[in-house]
This record gives sequence, C-alpha cells and structure tokens, in this order.
Amino acid sequence: MRGLWLRLFLGLLLCLVSSWSLAAQPTLKSLEAEPIDIKPPNWGRPAQTFTIDNYTLSGAPALSAKAAAVTKRVLENGLVYLSAEEPTQELVSFDYLVRCGVGQEGSNQQGYNALILQILNNRISNDSHNDDVVEITGSLVDVGTSPDFCRININTAPINSLLMLRRLCQAVARPQFSAAEVELARRQVLNALTSASNDQLYSIFLSCFYRLHPYKRTPHPVEVIIKRVTPQELSAYYQRNFAPNRSVLTSAGKISGREAFKIVSATCAGLVPNKEQVLEVQWEPQAVEREVYLYSSSELAWVLLGYQAPSLQSSDFAAMRVIYGALGAGLSSRLWTELRENRGLAYEVGARYPELLGPSHLLCHVVTKPTSVGVARRRMLAEIDRLKREGMTPLELQEVREKLLGTYLLERETMSGKALHLGMAELSGAGYEADARFPAELARVTPQDVVRVANKYLIEPTLIIARPGGRFYFDW
Repeated sequence: MRGLWLRLFLGLLLCLVSSWSLAAQPTLKSLEAEPIDIKPPNWGRPAQTFTIDNYTLSGAPALSAKAAAVTKRVLENGLVYLSAEEPTQELVSFDYLVRCGVGQEGSNQQGYNALILQILNNRISNDSHNDDVVEITGSLVDVGTSPDFCRININTAPINSLLMLRRLCQAVARPQFSAAEVELARRQVLNALTSASNDQLYSIFLSCFYRLHPYKRTPHPVEVIIKRVTPQELSAYYQRNFAPNRSVLTSAGKISGREAFKIVSATCAGLVPNKEQVLEVQWEPQAVEREVYLYSSSELAWVLLGYQAPSLQSSDFAAMRVIYGALGAGLSSRLWTELRENRGLAYEVGARYPELLGPSHLLCHVVTKPTSVGVARRRMLAEIDRLKREGMTPLELQEVREKLLGTYLLERETMSGKALHLGMAELSGAGYEADARFPAELARVTPQDVVRVANKYLIEPTLIIARPGGRFYFDW
C-alpha cells in the first residue's frame, strides 16, 4: 500500500514538472511572431544578420547574391581585366570573351571563330614537349561560340592559376597561325562537326525570322569553308576581330587580382587594337515567310511560334523575361499547364529567349501528335492572346519573379558563372555593374509593364510546323 502511494506521488510530481517546462517554452504562435536571426559565417566581409520570414527566406538568397568586390583594370590597348577575388573558394575560373560573333564572320567565313578557338585551346593545353598541361594540372578548358561572343573558359586550382593564366595570355598574344596549327585544328573541328547534331528546326526558324540580319546564321561551322581556309586568311581575320579593345578577361576565385594583372600586362600589352567600329546591322522585324510547313521522317510533330523580343540592353528586357517565364519556363508555366496537364496535347513544351546584344526573339514550341497540330497551335495562340489581354495577377508575377531570380542566382553561384556574366556585361558596353542590377530591374516590373510589352512585341508570329509526310491532315 505504501509503495502504491509512492508511485502515485512520483507520477504527480512528473506531470507538474512537464507542465512547467512546456509553459516556459515559447508557443508556435510566438515563434511565428518573433523573427529568427541567423548570422552567416564571416567570408572575408562583415557579418550580416538576416531575418527569415514564412514566405521569402530572405536570408539565404541575400547571402548567395552577395558578390565579391570587382576590380577593373584596363591596358593601353583597350584590353579589360576584371577580377573578383573570393579567398574562401578553392577554385579559380578565367573567362576570356571576345565580341566576335556571326556578324563578324559573314556567310563566307562561317566557322572561322570555331577554328580559331580550337587553335587557342591547343596552345593552352599542350606545351612544347606535347605534354597535356590540362591533364597534368587537373584543369578544365572549354571554348565556345555564340551569336555575339567567342569564349575561352579555364577552371583550375589556385596553386595552378597563375600558370594557366600565363598560358592563356601567351596563346592569345600570338596573332600568327602556322600551317601545322591550322591543319591540326581543322581536323579536330571537322571531326566534331560530323558527330554533332544541330537543331535543324531552330536553324530554319532563324533563317526565316531574321531575313538579312546576321542572326539568321548559327555559329556552327560550315564544312566546305573549314576545309579551304588558309593560315594567312585566318591570321588576318584574327588580328581584325580578336583585337584587345574588343576583349574582356575575367578572373573569379582564390587569386590575387594584382598579381594576375602583372601577367596580363606583361603578356598582352603588345597586342594591337582595332579602331574599326563594330558593324551594327539594322533589322526589319518582318519575316519573308510567316508560315512554313515541313515534312519530317519522325512520327512526332513540332509547332514553333516565334515573336520579336527586345535586346539585352533594352529597357523592356526585364518585362520580356517575365513574359518568357510566365509562358514557357518550367513546369509551372502557362503553356505547360494548359497544353500538357489540362489537355494532354503535348509531349514537350517550352520556350527560349536568348540574351542577345541585337534584336532577340521569343520562341515557343510544342511537340505533339501529328493529328493534334491544329488544336495545339490554337491553344498556344490563345494563351499568348490571354496574356496580352489580361496580363498577370500580382501573385503570378511574384512567383515568376522568384523563379527567374532563382535561375539568376544559380547561374552565378559558381566561379565560372560569375566570371562569364561579369565579362558579358562589360563587353556589352553597359559595364560589369549592369549584371548586378537585374534583380532590381526585375522587381520593378509591374502587371501594366507586362501588358504593354506583350502587346508591343507579341504580334505577327513566325509559325513553323514539321510533321510526318505522305499523309493528309485536317487541322480543325
């Protein structure tokens, strides 16, 4: 009996202690009311306090978006060097950008840029003893062409950064190409060309959409031009278009900008600038063929709708990015929701809006059944007309903004991404600071801006339809 009373007493005491401890803790309501302060680690800058609320998680994006201080140095010949020092990163990325795209190549020189970049890649990768420097140092070298730029990207460890920078500068500082260099690069480019699968429908769209503008051509090399080019022609083209005053070199990561600039100055100061102005071709946004119908060997059908869009430097660029995000970027976009989820019309839905220095385009596409082309086309046009007529709700606009901002931050999360976008902003003429202004420009876009820009640009589309031949189609 005495043991029973003792157990009852201990149980009551335990209940009282538990009730007291729970009462001393804050409730869920008080946690929601009181912000939680998180202090991030000190990454070479004063620690900041971020407040997390129940919607935006403002602390993490602000920390990611915090960019390192960028230092700009310019040689007398016009070559720009940008350095973004990140002492805590165990990686260094170099980006060498040249404003030389399809407008400089011309139709009879298509492939010169790819051939030159392959020669420069070989110079960086192989030393005088034919040893692979890239493999020895564990570095990565990548080259690429675009409608506006040529790019060389190097990623390496900090211990090898000055070595790889010196090799990059030595490669671009030699404007003459030997016959052996050209022949080796020619074989490499042709081998890559035969195994590459180009987007033929996109090339057809560009040709129809841009008419006489250089953007009608893709940066892909043409086999017959690559085979007949001589070292003398390639050297003259290099000196004219790969000039230092049309180039930007950017470094990002654990490297001293001061030490790196000593190498750049000592190696590239002798390059001769080109005083010729970059040719700006005017464009008439009226395609020759508004509708193009093609037959393919595939059992699927493609529907492409292309509209004119503002350039990277236009004041309408941010609003058009919002329109692109709302229509075709991701699984929450309007076209995906309407054509794929609601109606089951599409195997694939998407859109692209390239960031070009000249006139750009918004291209929406859907892959569907050959018999569903008519209804898919009508639904695409209906969604675009609805956007022009009704615009976007504030909630949808906010969601699209956050999606675009997330993509923006992810693209600049790596050292390579930071170097690329800083260099692109500088080479565009807007200055490297322009890249950091995009989030603020995105935040200023209003529903009224969306309607205005949509009605300004989304008119008179270029339509391309490709589906299996040998059949009769009734598009109702």
